[in-house]
Formats: sequence, structure tokens, C-alpha cells
Amino acid sequence: MKRWSSLVVGWIVFCFLTGCATHRTKRDLIVLLPDPDGKVGAITVTTNADSQIIDKPGYGIVVEDPNKAPAAPKPIHENEIKEVFGQALSAQPDLSNRFLLFILYFENDTTKLTPESKALLSEVLKNIKSRKSNEVYIVGHTDLVGREAYNIDLSSKRAKHVRDWLISNSITPGALFVSYYGKSRPLVSTKDEVPEPRNRRVEVIVR
Repeated sequence: MKRWSSLVVGWIVFCFLTGCATHRTKRDLIVLLPDPDGKVGAITVTTNADSQIIDKPGYGIVVEDPNKAPAAPKPIHENEIKEVFGQALSAQPDLSNRFLLFILYFENDTTKLTPESKALLSEVLKNIKSRKSNEVYIVGHTDLVGREAYNIDLSSKRAKHVRDWLISNSITPGALFVSYYGKSRPLVSTKDEVPEPRNRRVEVIVR
């Protein structure tokens, strides 16, 4: 089994860097892995002599002597990554799906959900309960038809309608955070007085 120096873990430019401590009695392995969303950045490995850039996922560099230039990056076999860094990788928090976004649409100038969005409520409820979430953000919006004051009030009523439905289905009120913006934050940009259905909405963000 190969022996490597101790592991250091950090996040650098949307990438996961697993490397080694500065103690040089053993070789150092630096590997670039994608973040939970699949994005990959780049890292620079520098010694006293030169540097190399790793910008491909699964590629790595072995540094054997800090006074010599690092070798060119090469693909590191998945089994070797698991062997060297498996324990550290398993200890990382799962950041995938940290937030879920649901968009509920409303009939024109009402607090009545469209049939499709009304059916979606059960999915929202199921995810809040399965995640045991204590942070659910409910954000009300309107289209750009009508006066600002009227739309602020309407967006408030829409958000509170969704909040009250969740409370009636056993969601703790303290876990629900309501805000509303009237017509100031359209999902689809339009001119004033355009009745755009996609702007008549409540966004539910489940953490």
C-alpha cells in the first residue's frame, strides 16, 4: 500500500481539493474533484522550483520533492482516490439538494391556485416533512398589472394562503418565513399592465 502524508481538505474555486500536509517525509498527492453540482475549477500546485495547474476532474499530481518541479497532472484511478482519501470524502457534508424550490402559480387577480399548482402542494408538504425542515421560505409575487400598493397586498395574501395551508397540514408555524414583493420581482420581464401568468406566483424554498 502506498504511504502518503497526512490529508488536508479545502474548497477552492468550486472544486474539492484533497492534498497533504506540509510534512515531507512522504510523497504528497493532490487531486482535483468536482463539487456536488459537478462544477470543476482549477488549482495550482507550486513547489520551490515551478508550478503546474490541474483543471481536469480526477487528475492529480504527486509531489515527491519540494525543491523539484511538480510533474504534469495525470489521471488518478478512482480506486486510488478512495484508498487514499476515502475516509475524508465520506466525512464531507452532503451539499446536494440543500435547497428545494417549488413555484406555485395563481389565477389572475386572486389567491386561487391554478389546478396544477394546487396538485403540487402535496409534493411541497411531503418534502418539508421528509427533510424535517425548520426553514421554509414562502415568497409572494404578482404580475405587473395594477398599482404597486394593491399588488403588495395581493402578493402578501397569496404567500399567507400557502402558509396557512401548510399550517393546516401540521407544519409548525415557526418553521415558515413569509415575505412578499408585489410586482417588483417578476420571473418574466414584461411591460407594465401585461398579465403574465408566470409572474402570479408564490415561491416555496425548502431548506
